[in-house]
Amino acid sequence: MPFDPFLRPLLGIALLFSVAGCVDTVEPPILARQDPDAREQIHITSIDLRRHTAVDAPILTRDDAGLLFVTVPVRAATNLKLYVDYRATFFDQTGETLYQTGWLHKTLSPNTPDQITFNSNSARAVDFQMDLRYSE
Repeated sequence: MPFDPFLRPLLGIALLFSVAGCVDTVEPPILARQDPDAREQIHITSIDLRRHTAVDAPILTRDDAGLLFVTVPVRAATNLKLYVDYRATFFDQTGETLYQTGWLHKTLSPNTPDQITFNSNSARAVDFQMDLRYSE
């Protein structure tokens, strides 16, 4: 029985794919992608929390020992009491992390101005970041 002329190209393609599957290739490493958003000083973990809070510009001061004190005006922009956690990270002039607090708790009364205050443990601190989330 002679070969079907239409079957020969299909067999050739199948053979090509089977040989290609045997080639030992090394996949390239997966490279990190750059974050297009610059680091800000205050980060809120959810859109919902952002919608229910109002945060003003932080106030930075130094004490006699050179420690950086940060006061962040904040309020619950809702008729409900909010239970939030925050943590602070302090950076030196090169952007290296000097110190990070653990998560601290804060209760915000409905529609009442309040503030979150924290300080560095080193006079080398020149910048900070505060993260705010709903309490767990």
